[in-house]
Amino acid sequence: MRILALVLALFLSSISLQLATRSAVAQQAKTSAPISWPAGLPVYDHIVIVVEENKDYEQIIDSTNASYINSVLRKEGASLLQMFAEEHYSEGDYFWLFSGSNQHVGFINHIPSIRFSTSNLGEELIRAGLSFKGYSEGLPAIGSLVTESGLYARKHVPWISFSNIPNGKTVADSSNLRFPEDFPSDFKSLPTISFVIPNLVNDMHDGSIPSGIKAGDKWLREQIDAYYNWAKQHNSLLILTFDESGQSKLLGGLTNPADKDPKKRNHIVTIFAGAHIKHGEYAEGNGITHVNILRTLEAMYKLSKSGVQQRFAEEAGIADDFIITDVFDVEP
Repeated sequence: MRILALVLALFLSSISLQLATRSAVAQQAKTSAPISWPAGLPVYDHIVIVVEENKDYEQIIDSTNASYINSVLRKEGASLLQMFAEEHYSEGDYFWLFSGSNQHVGFINHIPSIRFSTSNLGEELIRAGLSFKGYSEGLPAIGSLVTESGLYARKHVPWISFSNIPNGKTVADSSNLRFPEDFPSDFKSLPTISFVIPNLVNDMHDGSIPSGIKAGDKWLREQIDAYYNWAKQHNSLLILTFDESGQSKLLGGLTNPADKDPKKRNHIVTIFAGAHIKHGEYAEGNGITHVNILRTLEAMYKLSKSGVQQRFAEEAGIADDFIITDVFDVEP
């Protein structure tokens, strides 16, 4: 019966998916005025966001399998104690972080059949005269729209699905780039904000525990530590976050950070590390979601808000306009 229920759910989801994606522009195209960024807080020259995969907070924090995350980034940075992803499975969480909406792509990691024109972080940065690039490990070619290639998975790369973000064939005219091939060795050449998406092994998605965690942690040390050490001295920031926890419901769906069952809260690790960061652990009131990270970046660069807070998070007291400020040193 359980298998029949899954098949039926997937069938019904596939029927409604095209209608849902076509209505995404109308339903979640909300934008509004920027949130004010407090005077004296840093506005970074460069921010690199790395997204890891499918691990509970408790599987990472204090784990010897994640030695770099714990002994370097957490030890020196700001660890957010109550960070909650919006849903299961993975794809929607990337869209929430990037655009304040899951764009109605469904809960089955289905690649959308259309490209969205809704507001998003990359488009807002470019419109403001700033810059955005996404770097994906294993992407076969600049601008590629391939769904899968080796250990590369497009479901983890939301900017490709937006028509208002450049997707040419060169580093100059595309935001859809390869890692590490197109990631600048001169970090001063980085865009204002960039995402780095590891492949399915290095993002901890594939592989059993503990080997999967160890692989991702080793990759961070080997591939990201050089930028992190440079960032500390050059008004730049590293944000490490995860897409979702390892706990998931059979059919996927929105998750509730106030659920009575802690295994269903979608609790994940997020660490801010770099220049002007006050080391410590931060509860952030009732907690935060990917949308609140997005709101923080939008406020920092005076960008209009994209999308809205996930409804269960808002019901749990996590406000749409809440931004992260206490982790930053105030400039003298």
